[in-house]
Amino acid sequence: MSQENKYLDLMNKLANYGLLQSLVKQDAEMMFVEEFKIKNYPESMNSETIINFLKEELNIEETEQLDQWRKQALLTDNSQFLDFARLRYKRSLVIKDLMSTSGESIFLKYKDRLDRVLYSLIRVKDEDQANDLYFSIESKEAEFGDIAEKFSCGPESKTRGIVGPVDFTTPHPEVAARLRTCNPGDLISPFRASEWFAIIRLEYRYESEYDDKTKSFLGSLILGSKSKNKSQEILQQFIEPPIVK
Repeated sequence: MSQENKYLDLMNKLANYGLLQSLVKQDAEMMFVEEFKIKNYPESMNSETIINFLKEELNIEETEQLDQWRKQALLTDNSQFLDFARLRYKRSLVIKDLMSTSGESIFLKYKDRLDRVLYSLIRVKDEDQANDLYFSIESKEAEFGDIAEKFSCGPESKTRGIVGPVDFTTPHPEVAARLRTCNPGDLISPFRASEWFAIIRLEYRYESEYDDKTKSFLGSLILGSKSKNKSQEILQQFIEPPIVK
């Protein structure tokens, strides 16, 4: 098989398996990182420091584990491996730089996707039935889970009404609006949500924090957004294979 045919075969496989876009995205991000100018960026860095950073990023403790990872990543050549490690280290610095100016506002923008709620749900089509079920639960004549299992019209009947944990963008907007303002244990009286009358109870709320893990996650989103145009350029290059003479 010629070099050109091998290239086309590889690109076809990546595209067919839904991996081409992921490859392009990662390639574009690394190119963006390489070109990004960081103030006081050290031209030379201690190899041990860089390798220790990579081990921490990969959650690897033992040298033998790192060697195995290098084989799987086709980075057995020491020079290529150090170049890769330095680029990953610079990526972390780029993310910190991108987050330094508008990190908190970005956190607030994405908070609905970061927070998590676990809640119970019952939905029926008849308003009177919804009110009867609600008063049965409120008066403790019946358990929420028992009623959900018996009467709820959605898939939550299979889980005794339990939904989640999910972020705030997942539930119906009317459900999400009420979950935002209630406390764990609060039982919300029937309300209309599309064609249903819903009863909900908040079981648990996880409030995301603006910590290092969140900053890294949001920084990755920004990095992907910043390199989006470059992704399109690279994708076009992949689609139009090189002419091999």
